[in-house]
Amino acid sequence: MTDTAVPLTTKKDWVSDQEVRWCPGCGDYGVMHAVQALMPELGIK
Repeated sequence: MTDTAVPLTTKKDWVSDQEVRWCPGCGDYGVMHAVQALMPELGIK
């Protein structure tokens, strides 16, 4: 059995190319950015 390094993700990996259609000033933008920043820190792939 060999140990292989799992590549780490970055915030860029969690950003979609789809247009976000929320209302300006909506709190969802803050949640989205927080989740995109947190996922790489957790090491989730």
